[in-house]
Amino acid sequence: MENRQHTEKRKGKNTPQNRRHYVSLRERRRRRRRRQIILRAAAACGTIVLVILGVSLFMVLGRHDKKAPEKPEDENAKLLEQYYADFIADAGGTEKKKTGFSSWFLENCGEDAWKKISGKLGGASLKETDFYEITGKTLHVLSDMYQGRLKDEKTAAKHHIYIRENGEKKAAGLLIAGDICLEEDDFVIDYYDEVQELNQCISPEILQRTNEADVFLLNHEYCISDRGEPLEGKYYTFRADPKRMKLIEELGTDMVSLANNHVYDFGADAFSDTMELLLQSGIPYVGGGHDIEEAKQPVYFVANGVKIGFVAASRAEKTRYTPQAEEDAPGVLLMYESEEFAEVIEKASLACDYLIAYVHWGTEDSNQFEDYQHDQAEVLLDSGADMIIGSHPHVLQGIEFIKGKPVIYSMGDFWFNGETKYTGLLDIKVTGEGLSGISFVPCRQTEYTTRYLAEKEEQRELYDYLEELSVGVKIGDGGEIQEESHGGFDR
Repeated sequence: MENRQHTEKRKGKNTPQNRRHYVSLRERRRRRRRRQIILRAAAACGTIVLVILGVSLFMVLGRHDKKAPEKPEDENAKLLEQYYADFIADAGGTEKKKTGFSSWFLENCGEDAWKKISGKLGGASLKETDFYEITGKTLHVLSDMYQGRLKDEKTAAKHHIYIRENGEKKAAGLLIAGDICLEEDDFVIDYYDEVQELNQCISPEILQRTNEADVFLLNHEYCISDRGEPLEGKYYTFRADPKRMKLIEELGTDMVSLANNHVYDFGADAFSDTMELLLQSGIPYVGGGHDIEEAKQPVYFVANGVKIGFVAASRAEKTRYTPQAEEDAPGVLLMYESEEFAEVIEKASLACDYLIAYVHWGTEDSNQFEDYQHDQAEVLLDSGADMIIGSHPHVLQGIEFIKGKPVIYSMGDFWFNGETKYTGLLDIKVTGEGLSGISFVPCRQTEYTTRYLAEKEEQRELYDYLEELSVGVKIGDGGEIQEESHGGFDR
């Protein structure tokens, strides 16, 4: 009975009424699934649209960002490039690299230095001295580094630049002497051959100073060769044997001036030998050369981050035995007229921080400088020299400041003969801001030797003597040289 009732229920599903019910139910389910599929598709499409909109917005913003104003760092880089370009133009415009200095500066001087320079660029207050204060190197030195001139000593020498490292010194130290002559007969070399030790001829205190200086310069007033004949008609002619080069080296000589009236005493061959022997010893020279271009060529030293230049010329002979260098002939640079040497000075001064002109002039054996020396000194200083140092009179002459720049008219004989006379060394300190100090190292030449005056009383006597020869100059008890208008020294 129950089975039949159950069977009847199942059979009841196939009634027309039931079939319509189930068809309607399936249709509703299909419609619901279709709506779900459409909604899912719409959601997917919406996501795709949003992604496309996001990418498009990013690209638009990216394009907008590229067109936005440059960052301050980029603007400062442009300012530094322009500053360097102006500096190059003022220095003669010979540099190969015209752009890219700002990137090089950041890479080689560091971020801290870049930030400090940038701060001054932004305020348009940058000065050349700021580079030295911030990096320890002047803009001239940084430029030479950037241009590759200071890559190594050999490369620097090709550009007539010599590098001197001075450790912890706060300034470049220069030491300048007067005339030296190693003539073989009846001069100081005879005494040296007797004692065979340089420190018996020149005080150890002096030798220590000349060897420790960043740059030691003297006037090489003789030729050094085993060739040539004395110039006809010339009363004094000086020549040393090539073996004497060791004495110049032992002195600690960094450079010599050839602009004088005895370096050509034995003719062109001996003069050429002199230059070659100096170069073989690593000692550059100024004021003479195989041709006029070399005779005019300045020599530069980089010490303590400062670039110091030297040039030299001569006007020492009333009867001219020593020839002017020519386009295809050796000789020295003469300055009987100021114009040519003034042009050399003007060009050299643009390429360095401090320029010294070493000149051979004046009247022999006179401790008074001539009016023409003062007048010519003024022209040379106006042309760009920062200091003038003289030789030739064989005795000390006075000192004066012209427009704030020192002129030392004659340094006398440094080690020359057996006469007894005052002499000395000029001790010069230079920083990136210019001359920081100048003093006189007191010495006396006597009996074929040069001795340091160690006694304070003797030193003071020399300083008083030099003051009397000078114009408007005071010399302190330590040898400090100063314009009298600056107040002098307490004694």
